[in-house]
Amino acid sequence: MRRLTALLFVVLFMFGYSKAAEVVFIDVQVVVNQSKAGKDAQGILEEVGKKAQSEVEAKQKVLKNDQKSQEEFQAFAINKQQEVLKKRDELLQKFMKIVQENLESYGKAKGYSIIIDKQAVLFGKPELDKTDEFLKYFDSNYEKGEKIK
Repeated sequence: MRRLTALLFVVLFMFGYSKAAEVVFIDVQVVVNQSKAGKDAQGILEEVGKKAQSEVEAKQKVLKNDQKSQEEFQAFAINKQQEVLKKRDELLQKFMKIVQENLESYGKAKGYSIIIDKQAVLFGKPELDKTDEFLKYFDSNYEKGEKIK
């Protein structure tokens, strides 16, 4: 009976150990900053911001210096700022949807049970950091698929 218990313990321990290897982590911030999709989103946001800024500056140049004109200008500037924020939120939502889809397909293809954001990891063996591997996978899929617009 003791041998059976000991054998069962060893089997369960080994099973648990092999399951632990299915947990990896990825630095999502690196994916945001270094992926092709992230760079595309950042570029689009910069363009939208520059366009809004130039429209605000152009509007400011043609306004008269009276109270009504100043109120109109402030409303216009606030509206442009809201447009930029709305576009940022849209881009972020599209980007995170693409990241999530890729994380799921990557995790399934690799047989991982859990993929954790590196920011939530207090300690992890370096070999469990799959950021670079995922970044290559993600960029490859992004090049083949739908682009962020």
